[in-house]
Amino acid sequence: MTVLHLQGTKLAEQKISKPMVKPFLISLGMLFLLAMHYFQHNPGGAGLELSFNITSWIPFSFAIAFGLLEICRQKTWRYSRLTLALFCCCTLLTIPALYSNAVGADVVNRLLGLWAGLLFFIGLQQFSFSQKQRQRMLWMILIAVWIQTLFGWYQFLWLEPGNAIGYNTIENRPYGIFQQPNVMASFLATGLVLSAYLLARIPMYRGKWSWQQLVLLLTPVITIPMLVILSSRTGWLGAVVGVGLMIPYLRRFAAKAQWRMWLLMIALGLSVSWSLNSSTGWAPKEERVSLESARSIHIPQAFRMFLKEPLTGYGYGTFEPAYITQTALWHQANPEQPYGLAALDHPHNELAYWASEGGIVPLAALLIAAAVVLFKIRKAREGTQLALVGLFFPITLHTQLEYPFYHSLAHWVIFIILIYWVDNLTAKYHKVQVNYVLTIRAVVLFLPIAVTSYMATALYSGYLLTKYETTQPVNVDYLLKVNNPWAWKNRFEWDLHLTQLQLGATTNNRELVGEYIQWATNKAVSWPRPALYQNLIAAYQYLGNQKQAEQIRQEAKFLFPNQDFASSQAIPALKESASRSEKNIDGQPKS
Repeated sequence: MTVLHLQGTKLAEQKISKPMVKPFLISLGMLFLLAMHYFQHNPGGAGLELSFNITSWIPFSFAIAFGLLEICRQKTWRYSRLTLALFCCCTLLTIPALYSNAVGADVVNRLLGLWAGLLFFIGLQQFSFSQKQRQRMLWMILIAVWIQTLFGWYQFLWLEPGNAIGYNTIENRPYGIFQQPNVMASFLATGLVLSAYLLARIPMYRGKWSWQQLVLLLTPVITIPMLVILSSRTGWLGAVVGVGLMIPYLRRFAAKAQWRMWLLMIALGLSVSWSLNSSTGWAPKEERVSLESARSIHIPQAFRMFLKEPLTGYGYGTFEPAYITQTALWHQANPEQPYGLAALDHPHNELAYWASEGGIVPLAALLIAAAVVLFKIRKAREGTQLALVGLFFPITLHTQLEYPFYHSLAHWVIFIILIYWVDNLTAKYHKVQVNYVLTIRAVVLFLPIAVTSYMATALYSGYLLTKYETTQPVNVDYLLKVNNPWAWKNRFEWDLHLTQLQLGATTNNRELVGEYIQWATNKAVSWPRPALYQNLIAAYQYLGNQKQAEQIRQEAKFLFPNQDFASSQAIPALKESASRSEKNIDGQPKS
């Protein structure tokens, strides 16, 4: 009787768990095959300022909800030691938000993304995926790489000036949907090494090639020339090292014909690159093939900030004002010290970012997280360790040279899937009975509804702001219809108050100009930008307050020694936008 009861229980568990795998994988499929490729006009930026991230969050929230729902259905929480370690690291990363120098409102999005990633990892662990289903997740990533590669080729070869997506055909440096070539490059480099990894996991039957193997063999042919064209040193290094780490794995686990053919495809991809160079006259710009970079200046500056405030840092959410002020002080004390880069809201190094803002605690958390993942990789099957490192390498390298996780939600999701993949190969899972699931059920219900509503309004508001900024003559109705100003805080405030300044100047309403001065003075504390100071100077001059205008000019010259803040009575044009006048270190729109 007991045996029959146990068998019945097992069958019931299978009936419960099996249906939830499919909707979870569908959510991931919607993210990688559809949502992350969505385009909508925008002025550039990062995070929710890019439309494809907004749409990607919707299926991502459903994937998290399905994972949590599985805990409710089974009334069991599956976890591994890595789960506990990552939970502790996320907690440590959150602690500095409680420090007195932190600006909670400016760091909430980052922490929400962090904890959403952990919930997604926990959700992945709740499912007993078959080997085929686990590999299907990797195939989704690879298909997304193919889609972006083909989109990149379309941009490079066929788009004409004045095209619908605003692609710069003169510079002609493809960026896919990501709007930043380095982000595109690390994405393609990950797909390149992933093709080798999957190829070794598909056996050959009677010497015949399957269509999956043909797709994997063709991946180097289409991605390598695009990586060359992207002229991304980050992408080049990630691809070269990643491929180098993958070759021993291929030679050991793939059939001889497979790994030889894959290396031949690598050579063919390089040949296509050379042929393209010869036939079109294309060549990378000189600065793209040199080691000179602004990173050699501002990354050491950020680490120096950490050394100056190693315990508590300068405060979460304060990197940009703290960086520009501290570097200005160093430059004033010693003019040989480089001044800070304007509009640098991230030092392009993830370790330096968290350390300079939060001190030793978040730095230790990141290093511990990296160490435990490496420890899990060491426990993997002999001969697979280097290949697993190779899967992580392009994105991990990118996090030390830029900020891909803030620029692309897809990169963050891929990174978590790879951590789960390593954990699943090596982990011993434990189970805890969960009897009180009402709170989890409430989260499951609330999360996708709240995220979908927020992202839908953010997408609509971004559309309205773009219409407002690009429509001639000015139509303030677009600005008044924005229904989610929180998702576009800096951009919305800039447009709103610049309109206020322009209106005050054209109607001789000194009160409106005064209100702009009050806003700009407060805004400059947390968002010091040259254009903001220029407008503030012009506003004081308009009111005839030359003494205050000169004081603001001196402060601006102190913070931005290389900027010209010449005396001017002119109120800036209504359509001016700070993000358009600033370039990042790669010469691309601010990202």
